[in-house]
Amino acid sequence: MTTVQWVLIIMLPALLLLGVPIYAALGLTGFAAAWFLGADLVFAAQSIFNGVDNFALLAIPAFILAGNIMEKGGLTHDIIRIFRRMFGHIPGSLGMVTILSCMFFAAISGSGPGTVAAIGSIMIPSMVRYGYPAPYAASVTATGGTLGILIPPSNPMIIYAIIANVSIADVFAAGLLPGLLMGVVLVFTAYVMAKRSGAVVNPVHEQEDENESLGALIWHAKFALFLPVLILGGIYSGLFTPVEASVVAVFYALVVARFVYRQLDARALHEAFEQTHRISGALMIVVACSALLAKVITLETIPQQISVAMSGVSTNPLVILLWINVFLILVGTFMETMSAIIILAPILVPLVTAFGINPVHFGIILVTNIQIAFLTPPLGVNLFVSSQISGVPVEKIIRSIWPFLLALLGVLALVTLFPQLSLALPELLRSLR
Repeated sequence: MTTVQWVLIIMLPALLLLGVPIYAALGLTGFAAAWFLGADLVFAAQSIFNGVDNFALLAIPAFILAGNIMEKGGLTHDIIRIFRRMFGHIPGSLGMVTILSCMFFAAISGSGPGTVAAIGSIMIPSMVRYGYPAPYAASVTATGGTLGILIPPSNPMIIYAIIANVSIADVFAAGLLPGLLMGVVLVFTAYVMAKRSGAVVNPVHEQEDENESLGALIWHAKFALFLPVLILGGIYSGLFTPVEASVVAVFYALVVARFVYRQLDARALHEAFEQTHRISGALMIVVACSALLAKVITLETIPQQISVAMSGVSTNPLVILLWINVFLILVGTFMETMSAIIILAPILVPLVTAFGINPVHFGIILVTNIQIAFLTPPLGVNLFVSSQISGVPVEKIIRSIWPFLLALLGVLALVTLFPQLSLALPELLRSLR
């Protein structure tokens, strides 16, 4: 092994274990590796600059802002009311409503923790008020929030598509069917868990909904319901690019929240922008610093070396994917979502393509693994967001989360074994263009 490879293997994990912020750990490791590679500071600085000099990255802060405006403007509440009316006759329905509401909100925000915060602040108190165990309420909300990165538009998918040099629209389309399948599986799991916990009351017709039919609720929420149709329909039809779609989403959410719902005042808008700046800024500095590390990894031909080593283990693509899945699940327990994609995608994408695996299909496998990582301690972000909202200690939420984790692992197995589950829709849409 070369000196640069030893630096990468030892320095980055050591810095992360010491608690150094992820962007600093990536940047310091990249600078050290570049120095041992014999490159000058101009190479390092230019690599960092090029990391964020990508037009497609503009979609991320715009989608985050659209989700924040939607939450602050009251659009989220109308969606929840519709699902309550639709499934209110089913015992234990509030858990199912939470999952379905998370699925819908995911189609705007593209953020896992953001989905938990938006839906959980409404649904967790409601579930507890109607006799659902607090750990169940927290766990079902944390799980529903994971759909935020698998159902398009998804910020991690945008990052992956840029790194893997594949179409963002193709990756979005590839995530739609697995995302819907996962939503159905999680709804069923929430129903079974609610019955086992004894939370089988029928509480959904709250006073504000009692005199309104489902049709009336849908008509009242028509502008909120149209937003994901506008975003995804525009992208898949070729009417506009993902970046343009994100800007359209912001403008549409802003107009509806301010002039239709009339709930978006200056203070709420300021909070939406502030949250967007904080999340986007933290993400972009990680992307920038990781670009240097990815450049060094490429120059050192590390992906090719790993590919040769894996060929000695097996030449069967399914076996390779099995080992990668195990590796990603372990990594996800201690590595943040975007960081995992940014660090691992440059290594794993050349590896899987060498074995004939479609990079779009692998992108969905990678995102699904990262989705599971939202619920696995010690880093599971959704667990901590849900814990803050519910007041339930993370330890108790973890004890209630296992059935959902098993459901997610089952869907991961299906996505891995059946590539067409991911690839059928992108192929269909390309044939129609």
